[in-house]
Amino acid sequence: MVKNKGGWNTLIWYGGIIGLSSLLSKVKFFEWLAEVFKNNLAFDGHGNVAFFVIIFLSIIVRYFFASGSAYIVAMLPVFAMLANVSGAPLMLTALALLFSNSYGGMVTHYGGAAGPVIFGVGYNDIKSWWLVGAVLTILTFLVHITLGVWWWNMLIGWNML
Repeated sequence: MVKNKGGWNTLIWYGGIIGLSSLLSKVKFFEWLAEVFKNNLAFDGHGNVAFFVIIFLSIIVRYFFASGSAYIVAMLPVFAMLANVSGAPLMLTALALLFSNSYGGMVTHYGGAAGPVIFGVGYNDIKSWWLVGAVLTILTFLVHITLGVWWWNMLIGWNML
């Protein structure tokens, strides 16, 4: 058991990152971030633009969370509040925000459950993970804001475009 370097790496990485997310919550970093977004992003009635910016920001912020649950609990209220005050379509934004949680494993090696294990045993180096992850994140984002928006609009019977 002591010789299982990959297991210990996973334990240390995951514990540290979850601890960091917890500490950021305790010092109210995410509340501060919500205020920064609210005060510096003015969409002046352009709800569709607000929608795309909010989803893009949610993907960037997802980088800082090791846990998808922690991301949902800490950031969904922030982005929901921003969507509400900016005039973004709420149902569509809610669906896209919940889906943006899945970007965690792409944007960094500790952002998904399997990432620390794969990284810990040495299958990937950080540079490769981030390079492939960046490409996949961009491609997935493009699919979500084109086909995804179209499909979600069909599902909810609402045409925002």
